[in-house]
Amino acid sequence: MRDSLPIIRDMRRRMLSRQGKGGNVAPAADAPYFHLTALRGIPIVLEALGVPSEPLLRDFGLSREDFEDPDRVAPFPPMDDLVQACVRRTRCAHFGLLVGEHVNLQSLGIAGRLALNTRSVGAALQELIAYFALHDNGGVPSLAIHDATASYAYGLHTPGIRSADQVYDLSAVALRNIVRQLCGPAWRPDFILLPRHRPADLRPYREILASPIRFDAVQCAVNFPAAWLQQPLADADPLLHSLLRERAVSVLAAQHPPLRTEVRRVVRLLLAGGECSRAAAAAQLGMHERTLGRRLQEAGTTFQALLDEARSDLARQLLRSTRTPVARISTSLGYRDPTVFTRAFRRWTGVTPRQFRGSVGGHQ
Repeated sequence: MRDSLPIIRDMRRRMLSRQGKGGNVAPAADAPYFHLTALRGIPIVLEALGVPSEPLLRDFGLSREDFEDPDRVAPFPPMDDLVQACVRRTRCAHFGLLVGEHVNLQSLGIAGRLALNTRSVGAALQELIAYFALHDNGGVPSLAIHDATASYAYGLHTPGIRSADQVYDLSAVALRNIVRQLCGPAWRPDFILLPRHRPADLRPYREILASPIRFDAVQCAVNFPAAWLQQPLADADPLLHSLLRERAVSVLAAQHPPLRTEVRRVVRLLLAGGECSRAAAAAQLGMHERTLGRRLQEAGTTFQALLDEARSDLARQLLRSTRTPVARISTSLGYRDPTVFTRAFRRWTGVTPRQFRGSVGGHQ
């Protein structure tokens, strides 16, 4: 058995020393952020494509070492700008795919280590869902099973991400890498879903993902036989898992994210499952429905307002980045009647979904 205690002590030391060190502090609790180890491929890919990484990273207050620092966090908006700058400088439309090749469970910090030491593949993926906010609180993974097919997905709940196509390209490769790391080299996805237009050059997608790809999807996901979820993880260390979970619960409880942030995360998770209501959100948050309503009112908002915000942002992203039919987008957002979605979208934006998709404004 591996020596678990030195590992957990080292992780605890690093997690408790997140101050000083060149401004290396976490963003404000209400700012969506993630750990930079998820983007450790950025300087590597820049250099491989002939673009010196240090000058570009310096423009964003970063260095190559920051991407190897397990405690370094960054807010989503400037990293959105960084990704766009990388695409422009490299002139590589599949930059996100290349960065995603460098993501694995070790990139996900304590959540990834928990997954590696869980009893089975399915339990590992559930651990990632439960503790992913320790690594990234601007997006959320989800797991669904339909007709013996498992779908492991990642969805953004951070409004206004302009490089969503690159983020989802990266995420598709990362999801593939994570499930393969758990299942072993014999695992293959049935197909991969990408919520983006079919690109002009399919070659890098075919070579890197090496799987059937369905573009213009409503989510980013890898789909595979659900039987893999039962496979045990032979190298799992139960003692290390117990220690890591204890620490993860403690750190998560100490974060005290604003209720708005937590509700946005839960709304995105529930939308991925197809049903989203205030009662379901309250249950996910472990509180009574009336308590949730009262606390949101005290925070100056309502559940419906946050649900509309999430639906509006996701609808805009899908209308911009995919050719998915409006009726299918409507269903993915929980509307049974597309005309109700159209009325709601007009209320949010002043135009219909089809007008938004066809307008110049739909690409801003």
